[in-house]
Amino acid sequence: MRACVTGGNGFIGSFLVEKLLQENWSVRCLVRRTSNLRWLNGLDIELHYGDLHDLPSLEKAVRDMDVVFHLGGVTKAMTEEDYIKGNFSATLNVVNACQKSGAAKQKLIYVSSQAAGGPSKHGEPLTEEQAIHPISAYGRSKRMAEEAVLQYSQTRPATIIRPPSVYGPRDEDFFVLFKNVKKGIIPVPGDGRQQVSIVYISDLIDGIYLATVNEKADGEIFFISDDRAVSFAQLGQIISTALHKKAIPLHIPLWLVQGLAFLSVGVSKITGKPPLLNGDKVLEMRQPGWVCSNEKAKKLLGFQPGVEVEEGMAATAEWYKKNGWL
Repeated sequence: MRACVTGGNGFIGSFLVEKLLQENWSVRCLVRRTSNLRWLNGLDIELHYGDLHDLPSLEKAVRDMDVVFHLGGVTKAMTEEDYIKGNFSATLNVVNACQKSGAAKQKLIYVSSQAAGGPSKHGEPLTEEQAIHPISAYGRSKRMAEEAVLQYSQTRPATIIRPPSVYGPRDEDFFVLFKNVKKGIIPVPGDGRQQVSIVYISDLIDGIYLATVNEKADGEIFFISDDRAVSFAQLGQIISTALHKKAIPLHIPLWLVQGLAFLSVGVSKITGKPPLLNGDKVLEMRQPGWVCSNEKAKKLLGFQPGVEVEEGMAATAEWYKKNGWL
């Protein structure tokens, strides 16, 4: 089997590329000339230089491929228009390239985000059908991209994967929490009761692969997550145990987080770099929860998460230490 992967040099994408190679697939990665290829160096893959906004390069990238995995996009941007360009417009370009250059049986796998579905309420895990109410610019842009893929799926095989927060070796987002815990602090926004779904990287990759090889996945959206929801306070304690480091929870009032977000946005306007914290992030923190159901993936794909959060955080901590991150 032959696959084209966009975003293959990223955290999730690099693990997907490794999985495909293990399954004896031929892999072509669409990358920019300026892309950091540290996770792809030494792998037996074809590098195709191009851009998600360069249709000719996209058409060449997807030609003769059995499956196109679209993971490329933006998670941080200055404006909603930037999110739309980086996520919706880029995905629409991939869809158009597949329609023009791909065979009729070519399958498209789009890795979206839980943000496209929106938050959960009253502690109830959201199903794929319920979760269509994004509340952030990022989530709206990902939902727009999903709609483009769903329309494409009416005539060709396509599947959408919605991961929640993903952690594991190579991840730089949870790494911030690990660094704080190592300093003896567990930062907890608000009262710390908000529950979130998470997934270990190998479980997510297994779920993506199951959706790729199963025809029942065509035209469907799947949450791929752990069975268990946790709070960031709980995560901090789990990481504390993994690092063998005593850490104290530090509750940060959301009004203070809102003020920090205002400052962060102001600084970003001066530097021209996307803010690490903004109003959308604070809005997400104010929600009762971000919990999704993986029952559909279990039922249709045979998905079963195999890594408990304690095991996954311990393995992640060990990787950070071994590679000099901590």
